[in-house]
Amino acid sequence: MRPTPIVIAAFGTTAKARAGYDLLDARIRDRFPDHEIFWAWSSRMIKEKVTDQQQDTISSPHEILEILSRRHYPWAVVQSLHLLGGHEFIRLVEETGKSPIRTSIGLPLLSSPADYRALCTSLAPLINAHPDQAVLLIGHGTDHPAWCAYPALQYFMRRQFGPRLFVGVIEECVPSSSEVIADLTATGFKEVCIIPLLLVAGMHFYRDLAGKNKDSWMSLLNRAEIKVEIIEQGIGTLPAISEMFCRHIDDALTIIPEGNE
Repeated sequence: MRPTPIVIAAFGTTAKARAGYDLLDARIRDRFPDHEIFWAWSSRMIKEKVTDQQQDTISSPHEILEILSRRHYPWAVVQSLHLLGGHEFIRLVEETGKSPIRTSIGLPLLSSPADYRALCTSLAPLINAHPDQAVLLIGHGTDHPAWCAYPALQYFMRRQFGPRLFVGVIEECVPSSSEVIADLTATGFKEVCIIPLLLVAGMHFYRDLAGKNKDSWMSLLNRAEIKVEIIEQGIGTLPAISEMFCRHIDDALTIIPEGNE
């Protein structure tokens, strides 16, 4: 029997950050050399924009699964590259549920307490390289009930690295930027290192984190007289993050009944 194909479902990007996906692709292919690997973008807006700009066809998860059905695969693993199980992940699950073949879903990066601990370990080299600064992880944010992942992450981070670790978001209001900056100021830290809690450093990095506009995190922190250093890459470039996703792919493969590969 042929090994089960693996569909990597990323949100997508129109920025040069696509190189970050290339690194992930290389590591996943190295880890699963006998499996066919396919990429799909879950964001219809980005998919259409990139296709229009580059004349390059970007497939959706459903389109890839249609192709695999025509090739008579009974199963496929669909690995989410989302960080949380929010709106985009739920839509991915709903979309794959309508596919003509059976699917086993690889969970988002942060789906269990073990994942949170693994992320702490993965980011330890970056955090330990800035021992005299506060460290601020900034994620996308969501109004989905999965928003609680951000305070949960701060809990795990502080257990490992102490009270100089903070977590903020770009969108939505919990935790708000004003609350995070007030907490930073109260600790007395005058310098902070921002680690983007984003898989790739795309539009949100250049506009909402490092941008010169008055509402970017860089501008807000500077107005609070806090000196900012920012890591100019998404966490997807870290080998340990790729390994976390590969473990989720392994978990998804084990769900498939024996003899269906």
